[in-house]
Amino acid sequence: MSARIDAVPAATGRDWSTLISLAAIVVAFGAVAGPLGALAGIATALVGYLFGIPYALAAGHVALAASFPGGIDPLPFVIVEVTFIAVLLAPVPWTESPGRITLVAITSTLTLAGAAWLIVDSQSLYLAATTVIVLLAIASYGLHRLELVRLGLVPDREDGKQAHQTNTDQTDESTTDTDTDTTAKPTTEPTTDI
Repeated sequence: MSARIDAVPAATGRDWSTLISLAAIVVAFGAVAGPLGALAGIATALVGYLFGIPYALAAGHVALAASFPGGIDPLPFVIVEVTFIAVLLAPVPWTESPGRITLVAITSTLTLAGAAWLIVDSQSLYLAATTVIVLLAIASYGLHRLELVRLGLVPDREDGKQAHQTNTDQTDESTTDTDTDTTAKPTTEPTTDI
């Protein structure tokens, strides 16, 4: 496992696939917004190279909003968002399960973008932004809980009591793990005195 972790490139966006995807952002911004967009794309790529992909995505969305102060049409928006997804997915081949991560990233992006798009069509921009923030908060909490469970930081629960946990790191197969907590529970039925 540690050899796999050591093979993962740094999270600052300096591996070749991330650099290619950052260059694609520059091209996409230039194609949809002209020279000002190319400048915004260069700034986004530079932020991604120096500070990492999450910062590039945040800076890129701010730059996208600044490049289209009067509003953006759907086609330029989709072109730039596809390059953002490419930047997000560039380091995926070095993970343990690239297919699952790709599926979750694309599904999450489409869900958030679709929800925002549907709400913007019928409601105000502020309501759409609030909805996306709430959906992101729910998804972030779900991922946080999943990681706690995967790391074993949340005990299993059974009938309101903490369940007996076995030691999975034991290498001796001849030993058995027995439950020593065998407290008898009363079996009396409630009385109905009238």
